Amino acid sequence: MASPTSWEFYKEVKTKILWVNICAQDLEGLAISINKWWKTRYPEYKIRIVSKKEFELVKKLRNKEQ
Repeated sequence: MASPTSWEFYKEVKTKILWVNICAQDLEGLAISINKWWKTRYPEYKIRIVSKKEFELVKKLRNKEQ
């Protein structure tokens, strides 16, 4: 199972989107862990797997809007 620090997420409540950045190089089991977490914790949200650059940009833009 993947450690909790191998990925990070940002929850966008208004649009119900979870932005996820995978920080680990070893992806074995990571996709299953993220999918299970998403389906059990945020089933009504859409999920977007993005690069670190895009992840930081989304967080920055959304925080400016608030």
